Amino acid sequence: MSKGALARWSEQVYAREGVAPTLLALQDESGEDVLLLLLAAWLQQQGRTLPTDVWQQVHAQQACWREELMLPLRQARRALAQQNALQAQYQRLKAIEIEVELQRLQVLEDSLGRGDCADQAVQAALGAACSGPVNGRRAQLLVQLAGLLSLR
Repeated sequence: MSKGALARWSEQVYAREGVAPTLLALQDESGEDVLLLLLAAWLQQQGRTLPTDVWQQVHAQQACWREELMLPLRQARRALAQQNALQAQYQRLKAIEIEVELQRLQVLEDSLGRGDCADQAVQAALGAACSGPVNGRRAQLLVQLAGLLSLR
């Protein structure tokens, strides 16, 4: 897997002293999403921000991914950690979990780089300006217009 800038940056930052335990404490004790925290810090370091409504969309998409894929994977890995006879399997599952998270960082970076989130913010603004409900053909045209208007 070719790693994007966000994944490479995240690996470097995660390796810094104190970062991993702090992120994991935020995850385990407060229910925060490590990948979104890394994304926010990476965007800030680049001088980029996302509007609140775009963050809400990113959170919603990430929540689905986390609930369906990462939580079961993490739960299985943690169960294996308790089994002394299964430490090799634990290590393989841990490596898979990290690989999946790095791939997800790439998905997040790609969606921001393509302007998907920015397009969604533009779509929301355009939808708010419409005189009628945003559905059907109107919704399709707004998606198309948002893509054409967004800076990429």
